[in-house]
Amino acid sequence: MRPYYSINTDGTASTNLQLYALRQARRYWDELAANYLQDKEATENLVERCVFIVATLGLSVSQLLGQNDPAPLAGRVASPKVIWRRFVAQHGVMDVSADEFDKFINIYDACRHFGVSPDGVGHSRLESLDFEATHRWYETAHRIWLAVINVLRADPHNVIELIDVDGFKA
Repeated sequence: MRPYYSINTDGTASTNLQLYALRQARRYWDELAANYLQDKEATENLVERCVFIVATLGLSVSQLLGQNDPAPLAGRVASPKVIWRRFVAQHGVMDVSADEFDKFINIYDACRHFGVSPDGVGHSRLESLDFEATHRWYETAHRIWLAVINVLRADPHNVIELIDVDGFKA
C-alpha cells in the first residue's frame, strides 16, 4: 500500500494535504468551541464557521481516502463513498458504518456545493448544521481518520510519519 502522503512533482519533498486540512479543522474547531462556550447561539458567524469546519474535515477525509484507495481504478479518483466501501471490505473496518459515512459525506457535499438546487432543498440541507451537529461530524471524521491510520500502521510496508490522531479528538 502507498504511503498516505505524496511526493511533490519534482520528487524533492513530500506533502500531506489531508493532515494539513485536519489540523486546520482542529484549529478552527478549538476557536469555535471556546467562543461558543462563552456566547452560545450568539457566537459570531456560527453557521459559517460550522460549515467551514465540516467542509475542511470532509476535505481531509476525502484526501486521506483518495491517497489510500485499496483498489484504485484507472482514470479518475473514485468518490469517497466508493473508496470507503472498498477500504471497509478489504480491512474489516467497523469503526464507522457505511450509513454514517454516507451521511458525513452528504453533509460535506452540502457544505461545498452550497446553493440553490432545482428541487429547492439546496440551502435547507445545512439547516441542521449547528454547534452540536458540527461536534458530531468532527467526532465522525476523527473516527474515520483513526480507522484508516490504524490500518495503515498495521502494515509494516507503510511509511507513516508520526502523528497523534488521538490528539485531534474534539
